[in-house]
Amino acid sequence: MPTDPSILDVSLTIFKWLGATSLVGVLGLFSAWLAFPPELVIEGVVDKSKAFNSESKMKIKNTGRLPALSVSADVENLCAQIGGITMKDCGFFGGPNLISRLSHGETSEISVRPGVGMDQGMRISAFSYTLSLKYHAKLFFLKKNFAKKWKVQLRNFQDGYSWDIAIV
Repeated sequence: MPTDPSILDVSLTIFKWLGATSLVGVLGLFSAWLAFPPELVIEGVVDKSKAFNSESKMKIKNTGRLPALSVSADVENLCAQIGGITMKDCGFFGGPNLISRLSHGETSEISVRPGVGMDQGMRISAFSYTLSLKYHAKLFFLKKNFAKKWKVQLRNFQDGYSWDIAIV
């Protein structure tokens, strides 16, 4: 059954006047925001030096469709032994943003020891902590916060080292 073009034009004008088209657009964006949030994953550890485990970096990737904004790292349950210094059950909270924006499919590297400053070329004897990456997504004036946790641990061997990372 063919439709009259004038009826279609009049109905579209009425919908535009009522704001239905903009409402549908906002609802579509909001549902996409809920269906495809940013999703951060740790792809692995990049060893910058085979001799010094303090130079390693974690590779973080956003597998979600929306960008992750203001990525920051909190560290809790830090147990470390660096030279003659031993730390047990320490934590760092509310640190600065490590990554300002991480778009879909984009990767970035952060230090494997966030919040712990040390000279280059130092060897760490023991290092384990719980890493919490906090970030948010924005849609106009709406903001949604996200957080993911990983357990990070250094394992030293006679001929090298490895970083073990497991999601909590």
